Order: sequence, then C-alpha cells, then structure tokens
Amino acid sequence: MHILSKLAAKVIVLTTVLAVLGIATVSYAAERTLYPIPEILKSAKPSGQPNEILLSDPDKVVATLLKLVNLLPEKTMASLSAEEQLKLSFVTGDTPDLAKLFRAHKTQTNLVHFRLYHEAKTQSGQTVSEALMVMISAKLASFDNKALYQFDQVLSALNNRAQKQLLHMLMKVKEKALLSEQELIKLAADIADYQVSQLVFSTAQPLINARWQKEYIIEPALLVTTAEGIEHTVTVVRPKNTSKALPAAFQHTIYANEKRHVRTAIYAAMHGYVGIVANSRGKRLSTNKIEPWEHEGRDVHRLIDWISKQAWSDGRVVMYGGSYNGFTQWAAAKHHHKALKAIAPYAAAHPALGLPMENNVFLTANYQWAFHVTNNKTMDNREYADGAHWHRVNQTLFKSGRPFKDIDKIEGRPNPLFQTLLRHPAFDEYYKAMVPFGQDFANITIPVLSVTGYFDGGQISAIHYLTEHYKYNPDADHSLLIGPYDHWTAQTVPDTHVTNYKLDPVAGLKNTEKVVFEWFDHVLNNRPAPELVQDRVNYQLMGDNSWHHVKSYTSLNQLGIDFYLGRPGLQELVTQPPEVLEKHTQLVDLADRKVQHNIDFMNIIQPELPGETGLVFVSEAFEQDMKYAGAPTGHFSISINKRDVDIGFNLYQIQPDGRAFHLAHYRSRASFARDSSKRQLLVPYQKTRIPLVNTRMSARKLIKGSRIALVLDVNKNEQAQVNMGTGMNVSDETIADAKEKLQLNWYTDSKIHLPITAMEKVITTE
Repeated sequence: MHILSKLAAKVIVLTTVLAVLGIATVSYAAERTLYPIPEILKSAKPSGQPNEILLSDPDKVVATLLKLVNLLPEKTMASLSAEEQLKLSFVTGDTPDLAKLFRAHKTQTNLVHFRLYHEAKTQSGQTVSEALMVMISAKLASFDNKALYQFDQVLSALNNRAQKQLLHMLMKVKEKALLSEQELIKLAADIADYQVSQLVFSTAQPLINARWQKEYIIEPALLVTTAEGIEHTVTVVRPKNTSKALPAAFQHTIYANEKRHVRTAIYAAMHGYVGIVANSRGKRLSTNKIEPWEHEGRDVHRLIDWISKQAWSDGRVVMYGGSYNGFTQWAAAKHHHKALKAIAPYAAAHPALGLPMENNVFLTANYQWAFHVTNNKTMDNREYADGAHWHRVNQTLFKSGRPFKDIDKIEGRPNPLFQTLLRHPAFDEYYKAMVPFGQDFANITIPVLSVTGYFDGGQISAIHYLTEHYKYNPDADHSLLIGPYDHWTAQTVPDTHVTNYKLDPVAGLKNTEKVVFEWFDHVLNNRPAPELVQDRVNYQLMGDNSWHHVKSYTSLNQLGIDFYLGRPGLQELVTQPPEVLEKHTQLVDLADRKVQHNIDFMNIIQPELPGETGLVFVSEAFEQDMKYAGAPTGHFSISINKRDVDIGFNLYQIQPDGRAFHLAHYRSRASFARDSSKRQLLVPYQKTRIPLVNTRMSARKLIKGSRIALVLDVNKNEQAQVNMGTGMNVSDETIADAKEKLQLNWYTDSKIHLPITAMEKVITTE
C-alpha cells in the first residue's frame, strides 16, 4: 500500500505539472512513467519521398518536446550516453562540453553536424545560420575536390541517416498515445539529429553546389527517349576543363534520387569519366509504366548505345553499382553491347535468387520492395520505415496458415509484382529473359569485379553470377572481393560492427567506390590493380586481421574437411564415413505455428549455441588454429513421408569460451535442389540425395579449441513460405494440408564438405 501511495502521488504531481504546461496527462503504470506524444507529431503525414521535409513546424515541435524532456528524472538524464547528451542538448538549449563528449564518442564523423552547430552557436553577433555560413565557407575554401567530395558525402550521409531514423520513429509512434521514457529520449534525439543535420546540410549544400558548378557541367535531369519510345531520366556530369572525349561510368537504377545521382556522377567525373546515372522506365520524368526487372537488359543496352554516340563519349562505357544496380549490369551484359568494356556489380541482385526467392523458397523479407519502388516516381521510404506493420503482416500470415499467396490480402493492398513472381516458382523462361544463364555467360568476355559480404543477404546471387560465369567461360576475367560486410556496407564503407561483431581493422580498408574506380583505371588504362584486388578471389579472414588472395573460388572450396553425421544418440560431426548406414529422425508438426524452425538469428555472436529446434551435430575440438574460408558443399541423404520439404541449417564456430559465432545460414527446396528450373518431387519414404546449392561463403580464423556445430532443420518460420509437402504449388498450400507430422530422416552418409584448413602465415595489409 505504501508503494502504491507513492506511485499515485507521482501521477498526481506529473498530471498537475502537465496540465499547467498545456500538455496531455502523463500516465504511470507498472512502475513506468508514460509520456504523451505531441499532437503536432500525430498530425504529420510523411510522403516517404527522398529529401522531404518531415516537420512542418520544427520550432513548435522542439518547444513541446522540451516540456516533456524537462520532466525526465535526473537519474535518467545523468545516465544518457555521450551521443544522447549531445543530441538532447539541442532540445534543452544547453551548451555541452564538446571536447569531453567527442572524447567519449569514437566515431566523431557521425556527429560532425553537431560540432558545427554548437561552434556556430557560440559565435557572438550572428545567428546560428549566419555563423554556419561563415564557418562552412571558410572550411570549403581550404578543400581540394577530393576533400570537398568527402565533406559533401559525410553531410549527405548524416542527413539521409537522420531523415531515415526520424521517419522510422514517426511511423513507429503514429498510432500510439503514450511513450515510454526510452521512446521519448529516442524521439527527442532523432528530432534533434534531423533538425541539426537539416540546418547544416541546407546551409552547406548551396556553397558546395556552387563549387561543383565551377568544375563540372551538371545536367541533373535529361529526358532520353530511345527509338522504341521508352523514356529514361538521365543525370550527366562531365568535367569542364577538357574538350577531349572521355569514357563513361554508368549506373542504371530504379532508386530515383536526383541529389544522390548528381553526387554519384560527380565522383565519376572527378576520376576522369563522364558520370552518368539513368533511371528505370517510369521513374522521375519518364511517362512510361514502372515495371521492375523485366525490361532492364534491353533498356540498358539502348542507353549504352545512346551514351557511346554522344560527342563527349570516347565510345567506352563501364558500369557499376550495387543491389538492383548490380542486377542491371548483368542484365546489360546478357546483351553484350560492344561499347560496354567492364562491369563492377556489388551485392548484385537476381530476381530468382536471393530476394524474394532463395533456392526456390519465397521469402517475406523484401515483400514491401514493390511498393517502395512503384508507389511514386522516386521512392516511398515509408514502406521500410514501418517495421512493426510488416512484422504483423508476416506473423499473421505464418500463424494463420493461409496460403502464402494471400499475403497481399492480409496486408490490405494488391501487390501485382509479387504475385507475378509467385507464379514462377522455378527458374523458368520468365527469369531467363532477364539475366544471363547457361551459354549467355560464355559470351561475357569483359572484365568483371564482384563485391559482396559474408552477411550480405544478396551474397548467394553475387556468387552465383561468379560461379556460372566460370562454369561456362573458364577463361573469364572475373574477380571477387568479399569480407565481413552486410548488404549496405558491401556497397559503401564499412561500419565498425556488423550487428555485434567488431570488424578487424583491415576490414575497414575497403571503400567500394574507391576500389571500383581504381579497378576501372586498371582495366582501361593499365594502371596498378587495387591493393585489395590482387587475384581472382580476395577475402578478409575474420579474427586474423588479414586479407587473402587466391586464384579460384572453386579450388578454395575444394580444400577442407569432409564431415558426416555421427551415430544416433551421439550427435557428432565426424570425419569418417559410416561403416553402417543409420539415420536421425526428426518429427515436425507443420501445422504448429507456435514453434519456428531454422531461424536466421540477427546477432552474429551468441553467448552460447541458441536453443535450436533442429538436430545438432558438433565436431571434435581443433588441436591447432584453423582457417574456415569458403562455402559448404556436398549433399544430404534424406527420406520423408511427404513429396517435398524445405530443408536448412545453421553453421557455427563454437569458441573455447562457449560463445557461438554464426558462419552460415541455409535454406533450400528439396524438389528443386538438382535443377532450379525443374521441380522433381520426392518419393515418400525413399532415400535420396539432396545436393547443397548456393551456400554462403564466410572466412574466419578458428582458434585452437574451437569446434564446429551444424544444426540441421526444416525451414518453417515467418521469414518464408511453409512447404507442406503435398507437391502442389507451395504458395497455394494451407495449414490444412499439413495433415500428419513431417517425418524427416537424415542419414549418416550425408557428406558436408567444409572449407577448413590449417592456418598459414600471411602478411597483414595495413
């Protein structure tokens, strides 16, 4: 009773204070203070387009937030991180100890806008905007073009990050009435970050643009119409100080963002190219229908033709860019225009491999992408900002057991692009018209540099292009650069961490844009190859702070150890084939949606092997330091009581201290494993071999005492379709089709080859 009296008293005090301030009542429940969301934020209706202004009356927003922040307990304010203190100082009006705060925050580049803001704030006789103008003008005067570009890039990245984070937060709280203490702090910090970045960026941008206009001819939005009547909006930037024709560095993208396109093209122009970014049909000024994937190969071919015939072109075109922009390069290479001299796709997408379909299993992870790129002429960033909405959609689909194809009905909007893809569960003629396949690769003779990451969701598509290229053209000039990067950092500059894994210092040496243009100069002008691209396969060995360079991806994977499943009851991963064939039986109720199987966990390092639903097999401890470098190969021997199954695994290094380091995740539809273009259903109860296909590469030093854990499982989770095993189109199956439990037998002659070899001495690239 005494505690409840104290809580009631606190509610009364806060209610009274807020009533005086004109703010809706704070609520206190379950020993938590809850704060009202300012009405001005509830009325915000962002469009999601790039560079939009998210706050219509920022001064009023900040003034309202200040009243709430002032109610936060002193203990809470004292426990804020250095970054939170710095950001909230914008709301409170305090003048922080910048030197102290920046000593505490190691990545000072991420907060450079706050340093500029507070330095401007201390200038007497000037407004903050006036002082910023003077300070930034002086700073720019000392910059050469390289430093100017870096400064421009930093401010742009900070502004984009702040806008993205605030949009996420606005979408998160839009339906809430009250905020927790931490949510209030996050909201206030995000608004401060956004406002300061907007102020600094909007002050600097006209000054930076004026400098660029002196150096380059900038055409931000040309409308190019091909002979077939297809319109494309094209950004062109070329040096002013030369009259000679130049090669063109070209990106083709569906992600329309004019400011970003200009910056991308400027970088190319800085390096002696005509920088060009073209948008897919239907984007920006184009009046055509937006149709992702299907026409890019032919459209890009025609644009290369247009580029090569311009007066400023010397007839040579190179292409580069990541994700969808990587796909457009391969789509163009399929049509091999003679002017296309090299491509550098990073984290390259493939419409039938990676997202939204991985080894013939459709995924939910990128379902909203179609809305993101087709809702308007640019991009609709709201789609990815509303994570809670998409989690509910995926969870509802999974738990309801409705057909996978009903996902758009559950979400509430038709998604014709996704439904079209669902009608093509095999790698059929629909996909083959878009990307190279088979003998198409034999005709791709131009140099290729592929860049991807161990934690890149698009890694398997990037490496698929590589392996197929060498399969059909053994003399291909195709190099791979890979390290501990995710889908975004594979395309840019690494962060210090990927989830909870801290990168080795040498992993941070990769600046993708810089490496690619060094490589272009190597290909076109016979200059030295980039330091990180010294052979066909170039990879960073995690935990060893070293880069390694080898001649072949195939030979890299041929080295290593063959593992087999140990005898039932022992759950060992053994190196000797079985003398007597035995089996491990797994029973899975496909109708049970309380338990998910084969989860791809977010954090790379787990405190211990996660509580898995599958069968766990663990190797003996290594008696010396070893190296894992490559991708798993081999086959599983299985039998089932149904006609199909989606299998998967998680592969871990179990460190001597017991922590589990995630090396690879896998999922594949058994009926397509032998041929992704033709479904071959299994015969119930008949033992069969299922090859491992499109597995993920990683590279990690396995210190002495480490073990390998392989967790075999059925793929049954809200991240993907659930295959009921009837043999029907999986998108049509419902939970009613589950019927009897799946009985999956894993036989001990399953052979899993892991690329584990003894460590060798390698010179570290510093």
